[in-house]
Amino acid sequence: MTSNPNQRIARRTAELDAQLAADGSDHSDTLRAEHRLAHAYRAARQFDQALHWFDRAAEGSARVHGPDHLETLRYRSSLANCHYAAGHTDVAIEMFGDLFDARRAALGDDHPDTLRSRGSLANALHAVGRYNEAAGLHLRNAGDRAETLGRQHPSTEASLRNLARAVSDAGADTT
Repeated sequence: MTSNPNQRIARRTAELDAQLAADGSDHSDTLRAEHRLAHAYRAARQFDQALHWFDRAAEGSARVHGPDHLETLRYRSSLANCHYAAGHTDVAIEMFGDLFDARRAALGDDHPDTLRSRGSLANALHAVGRYNEAAGLHLRNAGDRAETLGRQHPSTEASLRNLARAVSDAGADTT
């Protein structure tokens, strides 16, 4: 794999074109190719293009597989994370909240993807200064991850660090 973002985008575009020619726009492999192209654009920090392709993949997967299919949820997660990276924090917060609810319904409260969505929501809330809300979500996530994954798991440790940061920032916030 090349490290040049433009070459990676060109290669992923060619892969998508070949996939479209082979199987059409509603094939699972085509949706995956769109998702990979979106990631190439995101890595190049070309957020408008990345958002376009993440959205296409998510919408296509919802149409083909249904809104709660694991692949659809994964594509929705990528879309929300790209909005967050692009600085669209309010959009990301809404999407992370919806995704958390959808993953809880589809996968259960303790599934690692559900916990990841809760953590992403908490991080986005923290980014806009909603420290107490973020701390509450991080606290719950840290406990659930410790129970599900173990206390020494890197995701549990990350939740504990995020919790400490949110609590510290909430205490430092005098507004």
